[in-house]
Amino acid sequence: MRTTIDVPIHIRQQLAQEASNRNLKGFSKIIVEALEKYFHSKSNERKNVINRLKGSMSLSDHAKAIKNLQEGRSKWRA
Repeated sequence: MRTTIDVPIHIRQQLAQEASNRNLKGFSKIIVEALEKYFHSKSNERKNVINRLKGSMSLSDHAKAIKNLQEGRSKWRA
């Protein structure tokens, strides 16, 4: 899929240099790698936050929170 993005000239120059170093004709592979790394790190960041919270809530508080969440979602408009 093709898309257009605006990239500052200094970043475009770095992309061109990296593509040249890798003997690539374009930037797509480099951009895809960067985006995958970015989203993977965000996913790991969320997991770390969740892991730090583990044990901060009792089982009964957890059950109440889940019940409240489910009740709230059932009232959401689609």
